[in-house]
Formats: sequence, structure tokens, C-alpha cells
Amino acid sequence: MKGPNSEEMLMQNPDRRRSPRFSCSGLAKIICLPSEGVYLAGKLRDLSLNGCGIETVSTIECGARTEILLQISSASFRAIGEVKAARVPGGIGMEFLRLSGHGRDILAGLLRELARQQAIATTLRAAQREPEQWKEARATLLRASLPVFGRIAASEADEAKPLADRSSLILDEELKVMPVDLFL
Repeated sequence: MKGPNSEEMLMQNPDRRRSPRFSCSGLAKIICLPSEGVYLAGKLRDLSLNGCGIETVSTIECGARTEILLQISSASFRAIGEVKAARVPGGIGMEFLRLSGHGRDILAGLLRELARQQAIATTLRAAQREPEQWKEARATLLRASLPVFGRIAASEADEAKPLADRSSLILDEELKVMPVDLFL
């Protein structure tokens, strides 16, 4: 009995990645190895634990080894990678071959944040279909996803009064307090 050929296997599972990928944006600097000092700039399209997709003005051959510097928001890390897919016009799929321990920690943190943002977006899109649940779903997600750092209570009370007298103002409803949540 004959097994499925590679084309049939590709049709059964078009996404052969070992880990989930997340859409994101950032900058990429690609240096082909061995280096001659020339680099190719690109835009990050997606990111996973094992690689990334990059839009470039020109392609690099499949199998080429590279050093990649990725910058996403304020985080950046370097990796040694290999081009696994070259798409025309100008897109490449990279597999990470080596990352430092610190680089792997940065990548894991970025992926956790991207997964959290994707979950929030999915929940909010579902809640938008039912408008009466929109505000409640949004508030619940914000409370759950942002750690509260502290609260500030603003007072319109007379500053000249001693602190002991201010507690009695709360009972008399003369003190107007507006809680403000601070998030990190």
C-alpha cells in the first residue's frame, strides 16, 4: 500500500508549524551569513516560538543562513535563522535556529502578550455581535487583563481642615470622592 505523497500531506495540513503564530508588526534586519556587512531591511508580519514571517523588498534563497535582529515595540532580540520559504514578491519565512536564553525569554514574553491581545480581540468581536453585552464584556476584560497598581481619591474638601475632620465629611456627603484606577 502506497503512503500519501508530500503534496497530499500538505493539502491535509497546510500549516505545518510546530507552534502557533501571531500577527504582529515590527522591524527586521537580516544579515546573510557569512556576512559581508550588507543587510536587508524588512517588516515583521507574524511571529511564533520557532520562527517568523518577514516582508522584504527582495527575497533570499531558501536554505540561506542569516542573523536576524527583530524589534517589536520596545523589545528586540537577535537570532540565527534559516530561510524556509521565499515568496514573490518579497516575503520570507524564517525558522529560528539559535536564540540566547535572554532572547528566548523576550520572545516568550512577546508571544504571551500577543496571545492575550488576540484573546481580547476575539472576545470583543464576539460581544459586538450582541450590543447589550458589549460594555460588560469590555469592562470584564479590562479588569482581568490590567493589574491595578493603586487608587487615588480626589477630594474637593477644604485643605485647611484637619485630617480627623475629613472622615466626618464623608458621612455628611460633603466630600466628593472619585476613584481612579492606575494600571501598569
